Amino acid sequence: MKLVILSAGSIASSVARILAPTGSYDELVIADIDLDKASAVANELGGKAVRFDATDPVGIKSVITGADVVFNAVGPFYKFGMPIIRAAIECGVNYVDVCDEYDVAEQLVQATDLDEAARAAGVTVMFGMGFAPGITSLIGRWAVESLDSAHSVDVAMAIPYMVNMGATINEHMLHSMSGDVRQFIDGAVKAVPAWGDPKPFTFGAPFDVTAYAGYMGHPEGITLGTYVPGLRNATVRYTWFEEAGNNLWKLFQDLGITNPDRLDGLPMSPREFLARYMATAEGERDLAVEYGGQPGTAMQIIADGEIGGEPARALFEAQVVYSGNVGSDPTPHAAATAVREMLEGRITRTGVVSPEACIDPEPFVTSVLDATGVKLVKRITTTTTIR
Repeated sequence: MKLVILSAGSIASSVARILAPTGSYDELVIADIDLDKASAVANELGGKAVRFDATDPVGIKSVITGADVVFNAVGPFYKFGMPIIRAAIECGVNYVDVCDEYDVAEQLVQATDLDEAARAAGVTVMFGMGFAPGITSLIGRWAVESLDSAHSVDVAMAIPYMVNMGATINEHMLHSMSGDVRQFIDGAVKAVPAWGDPKPFTFGAPFDVTAYAGYMGHPEGITLGTYVPGLRNATVRYTWFEEAGNNLWKLFQDLGITNPDRLDGLPMSPREFLARYMATAEGERDLAVEYGGQPGTAMQIIADGEIGGEPARALFEAQVVYSGNVGSDPTPHAAATAVREMLEGRITRTGVVSPEACIDPEPFVTSVLDATGVKLVKRITTTTTIR
């Protein structure tokens, strides 16, 4: 079996290291635009390094042709996701990525031509297989299946405020948290304002806080609404734990500096400049807010519906506690586990799909979270009418 990993960055190299001792492939190729970075990872793991330019369609195909599975971690996905997916289908190669762009997810669930082409080629294209989306998407299906029936799923993310997530992730987050974003509401994908319709979510110990989270542009709402039968609503909401951080990001939008368009006389868009500025020492200093003391990231995935004809709720809370090295980001383990299952023939559904459409959620999620020290709590509540 031949595995090609596109990118030698932190996520991709972590996936490669997780897979190296599994024996799930015979040949490994690490491809990156920086050949030195690719060589460092490939030499460590006994693979081959090649130079790869995601802007070159011919080059994409030359790198992935002949692979059994390609794992793509080249971002931002709104620039590079679709061309690489098209190339994988045309080359007849199974594909996994960690795409977290809601607009790419919307394109993919609507692209019936790509789904038909993938099924005709007998390949699986799985997009969004990280922590969020990915594990959150699978927990959404698990929550629905914990009830007799479900009509709505809410995904809520709460994270300690940070300025510098790296220029690429900064730009992704500004894209996700400004302008109109897409959610699955009343049975259809609709545009809603980022930060809109904030709802309270109470997170358990060690967080012990209620935070208001508003709409975020992220794939889970679109994919859960598409691939989980019976849902009328599937939404994603986000908050920084520090309210001052939320206010600052809303101000960015009000001032127009999340505008993605390059304006006359400027060398880049306001959003790109802001993303790059946030990645400087000056940006980290000038855009900082007072730390709220929360120990990590908390996510809730909530399904509402019925059990035995009575209103019921399935609530899952995932906690990544970074203090004391208790937990770590599950994204590389989630992606590596999906790649391994694909290499070993355990993912059989063909076509273009997100994880919740083709993976049994409970064993997969528990395996990944156990490996990364992430706590997961499940609570089922019902409401009974007495009289």
